[in-house]
Amino acid sequence: MAEAAIVQAVGSVLTPAVEGGSGIFHYLKLNCGYVKHLKRNFVELEKELTFLCDCETEVNEELNSNKTKKKMTRGCKLWLDSVKEVRDEFEILRSQYQQTGGCLCGKCPIHSQLKLGKQIVEMVVKIRSLRTEIGQIIKMEPKPQDPFVSRHASKFPSHKEYVETLEKHLSSGGLKKICICGPLGVGKTTIMENSHDSVGESGRFDIIFWVNVNTDGNISDIQEIILERLKVNAKELDNAQRADNISKELKDKRYVLFLDGVSSEINFKEIGIHDDHGRGKVVFACRSREFCWQADDVIHVERLSPREAKKLFWEVVGVNLKKNPDIEQEADSIVEECGGMPYMLKLIGKELVNQSEVAIWRATVDDLRSTSSEEKKELEEVYRFFKLVHKNLSSVQQHCLLGWAIFPTGLEISQDYIIDCWAAQKFLPRFGKIGDARDTGCLILDKFEKKSLLQKHSKEKRYKMIEFFQRAALRIANERDGGILVKEEKHISEEEWKDTKKLSLFGFPSSTLPDMPNCCEILTLIVEGRRLEKLPMSFFEYMCHLQLLDLHDTSIRCLPPSISRLINLNALFLRSCSLLFQLPKEIRYLQKLEILDVRHTRIQCLPSEIGQLIKLKCLRVSWVENVGNHTHAGAWPGEMISSNIISKLCLLEELIIEVLDPSDRRWKQNVESIAGEIAALEQLTTLHFYFPTIKCFKTFINRRKSVNGNKSRHGDNFKSFNIVVGYPQSTSLLAGFDVSEWSAEKHLRFSAGVEEIPGEFLTILKQAYSFELIGSQYAVNLSNFGVDNLVRLQACVIEDCNEMTSIIDGNHTGVVPFQGLNNLHIKNLPKLMHIWVGPIASGSLNSLRTLRVKICHSIKTLFSKEMVAQLNELQDLQVEDCQMIEEIVEAGTVLAIGEFPKLKTLELIDLPKLSTICNSLLLPWPSLETIKIKACNALKSFPSTFKNTTMLKVIKGDQAWFDQLEWENCTDLKVRFQDILQSI
Repeated sequence: MAEAAIVQAVGSVLTPAVEGGSGIFHYLKLNCGYVKHLKRNFVELEKELTFLCDCETEVNEELNSNKTKKKMTRGCKLWLDSVKEVRDEFEILRSQYQQTGGCLCGKCPIHSQLKLGKQIVEMVVKIRSLRTEIGQIIKMEPKPQDPFVSRHASKFPSHKEYVETLEKHLSSGGLKKICICGPLGVGKTTIMENSHDSVGESGRFDIIFWVNVNTDGNISDIQEIILERLKVNAKELDNAQRADNISKELKDKRYVLFLDGVSSEINFKEIGIHDDHGRGKVVFACRSREFCWQADDVIHVERLSPREAKKLFWEVVGVNLKKNPDIEQEADSIVEECGGMPYMLKLIGKELVNQSEVAIWRATVDDLRSTSSEEKKELEEVYRFFKLVHKNLSSVQQHCLLGWAIFPTGLEISQDYIIDCWAAQKFLPRFGKIGDARDTGCLILDKFEKKSLLQKHSKEKRYKMIEFFQRAALRIANERDGGILVKEEKHISEEEWKDTKKLSLFGFPSSTLPDMPNCCEILTLIVEGRRLEKLPMSFFEYMCHLQLLDLHDTSIRCLPPSISRLINLNALFLRSCSLLFQLPKEIRYLQKLEILDVRHTRIQCLPSEIGQLIKLKCLRVSWVENVGNHTHAGAWPGEMISSNIISKLCLLEELIIEVLDPSDRRWKQNVESIAGEIAALEQLTTLHFYFPTIKCFKTFINRRKSVNGNKSRHGDNFKSFNIVVGYPQSTSLLAGFDVSEWSAEKHLRFSAGVEEIPGEFLTILKQAYSFELIGSQYAVNLSNFGVDNLVRLQACVIEDCNEMTSIIDGNHTGVVPFQGLNNLHIKNLPKLMHIWVGPIASGSLNSLRTLRVKICHSIKTLFSKEMVAQLNELQDLQVEDCQMIEEIVEAGTVLAIGEFPKLKTLELIDLPKLSTICNSLLLPWPSLETIKIKACNALKSFPSTFKNTTMLKVIKGDQAWFDQLEWENCTDLKVRFQDILQSI
C-alpha cells in the first residue's frame, strides 16, 4: 500500500514521464525517476509545504480566537506537532539538496541523489496527507471547568500556622475529613479560603469545590453546587440518584470539598462522598464541637491573644493613630470588648480607619458596651447568632446561659461555682441530690462550650464568655425578665435598688452602700472587691427573698445581725474573705441554706449553730495556719469543729475540709472525732479530707463501711474525693503538678511510709483517677499496690521513693496495667533503673500523653523497643537531671515507621552522659514541634531522621553546643535548624 502511494505520488510529481510497470524494469524506472526529476520534485515539495504552512496559520488563528472558551483537541495538537516535525525535516532536505546543486552533474554520487530524491517524494506524500487530515480533525473542544475558582483570600499573620497545618493535612494520605472548629468570628472561613487558593494553585488536585452550607445543611443544595462544577445535568434526578452520579464522577479524581458554615450533622454518603474515594478530601468548618466527631482530625482555631488582637486591630485602623495616647487608650478598650475575635476587630477597625477624632472612638466604646435594644449595625450578625443559639436551647439551658449576665464581662468562672449559682437560683431541675444537679450542670457547660458560647481554660475547669456575648445575654435577659443590674465602681441609686431582682456590685467601697436598701424583690446579690470592709447592721433587712449571696474576696470582718432575715437563702459564698474571723450566731436562721463556702478566711472554728442548718448539702471550709501555735497558747479554741456538728448535717452530700498547715496540732487532736462523724453521713458522696495517719484513715473507712453497707447507690464508692493520707514530707512536686490539670474528681495522695499497704487504702486507690505516691521507703514498684487497683488511673506522680527500681513489673500483672494513664510524673527515685521491666501487654501505656522524669540517677535507657511500640499517644516528653542516662531509645532497636506519631515536645535537660536520642532510620517525627536541649554535652548529633520533620517550629539550645554538632554532610539541615534555633 505504501509503495503504491509513492508510485502514485511520484507519478503526479513526475508527470507521465514515469509510468507503472512490473518486475525489474519497473524498479529501475522508478529509481531513475527519483534522480532524473530531483529538481522538479523539490520545487513541488516547496509548494506543498507552503500550502501546509498556510493551513497551520489558519489553525493557529482559529485556536487563538476561541481560546477563552475552548481548548485545542489532542488530535489537533498531534497534527501541529507533525507539521513542525515536517518543517524541521524539510530544512534538512533543503540543505542536502543544495549540496547536490539540484542537477546531475556528476559531482554527487548517484546513490546519494537516489536517496535524496526518494525522501523528497515521501515528504510530498506526507504533506498532502496532513493537508487532507486537517479537514477531518476536530480542532477545538469546550474547556473543562477550572480546577478551582479563586476565593481571593485575605492574608493575616495570625492565621498562617493554621493554614500551614491544614495544607499538611491535605497532603497526608491518611486523613480524609478535616474539621476547622472555632467560635464565630475567629477566622475559620479565611483560613479555609487561604488553603483553598493555595492548594488550587499548586495543581495537586483535579478539582476543588467550595460550598457555603445553609443553616439546615440541605443535602440537595450541596449536591447542586458540586454537580454544577462537574458540569453534570441532574436536575430531573432525586437526591439518591444525584449522589450516585457524584460518586461515580469523583471516584477516580483528586478532589477537595470545602464546606463552610456547617451547623448540623452532615451525611457525606447522602451527598455522594464516600470513604472509597481514594484521592478525595473534605474540609468543613463549624462553630460547634458537636460535629467534630465526623472528622479524622480537628484543627481548633482559638481567639487571638490580647497581643495578637492589638496587632491586628492597629493593622486595620492604621498605626499612625497610635501616636495619640487618648486614642490608644480607647483602642485597648475596643480590643478587650472584641474578645480576640478577628471578625469583630476587623468590622470595628474598618469603621475607625484614619479616624483621628477622639470623641468618635469614645462613642464606639460606649456603643460596644451598651445593652440597649439598638445594636451597632456592624455587630448585628454576631448578636443574631447568639440570639438564635439561645432560642434553640431548652428552657433550663436558656436560664443557665442568661445567668452569665449577672457577672462582669471577661470574668473567668469556675465550674463548681457557676453550677452552684444555677442551683441556688433554681435554674436546674429540682433534683433531690446536689450531685445530680452538678452532673446536669457539667453537661450544660459542655454543650455551651461545644457551641462556642463559652471558652474553657485549657487546664483548669474555668469558663469565660466573650464580652460581647455577655452583653447580649444581659440585653436578652432584661428584655425577658428585667431587673438585672451589673455595676462596676459606679454609684447605684435608691431607685435602682428598689427595681432590681439580680444585682452585682464590683469594687464598691463600704461608704457607698445604703444602711437599709429597699429591695424586697431581690433574688441574687453579688458584692465583690477588697474595698468593701463593712456591711451596715441592717443591710439585709428587706432581702427576705434572697436566694444567692456572694461576698467572696471582700475585706469584711464579720456579718451583720440582719443576716438572720435571709430565710430563703440557698447559697452563701464567703470564700477568700481573708479578714473574716467568725460566723455570727444568727446564721442558724438560714434554714433553707444548702451551700456554704467559707474557705480561705481567718475563721478558726465553726460555731455550733452550723449544726442547725439541717438542709445543708454542701459545706466547704479551710483552716489556715493557727496563729496561736506561733504566738501564745490558747489564742483560739482547741476544736476546729465542735463535736456533733457534722453528725447533725444528715443531708450533707459534699464536704470539703482543707488543712493548709498539715502540722497544725489542733487538727491532729480533732481529726479522729471529725472523721468518725463524717463516716456516719449516709448521703455523703464528695469528700476532700486530710488524714494525718494511716490509722486514722483505716478507722474512717471501716466505720463508713459499717454505716453504709450496701444501702448507698455508690456502695462504698465516693462520687468525688481528694484524700491525703500521711504527713507530706515534701511539697516540691505539687508546685509543678496541678491535680485540676488532669482529673481532680477522684484524687488520692499517699505519704504514709508503711511497709504493708492496708486493704482500706487499696479500696480507695482502686477508685482513683489520679494518684500521688510520695516518700515511700518500701515500695519497689507500683505493682506492690496491685495492678488491679491501678486500672482507673489517668495521672500518676511518684516522688522520693528511695527503694523503687521500676514503675511497673510486667512479670506480676493480672490485668493490662496503665491502659488509661495519660500523665506520668517521676521525680527523685535514686534507684530507678527502668520504667517498665518484663513483658508489656498490648494496650498498656497506649493512652500516655505526658511523661516527665526528673532526678533519677540510676536509669541509663529510657525506652525499650517494647515500650516505644505502646507510645502512640505520647505528646510531651521531658527528661531532666538524670546523671547516668545514656540513651532515650534503646540502641539497636528497629522501630516501625509509625512510632512516636504524636510527639510534639521533646525536652532533654542536664543529662551529661546522654549520647543518643534514637538511631532508627525510619521515623518521620510527623508531629514534632519543639525541641529543647540543655546541658547535654555528650550529645553530638541529632537523629538523622529529624530531617523528616515537617512541623518543627523551634529548637531551644545553647549556640555553642549547636555549633559543635556533627551533621554527616547534611549542611542543608544545619542551616534549616539554625534558622529556628532559640538560644537559652
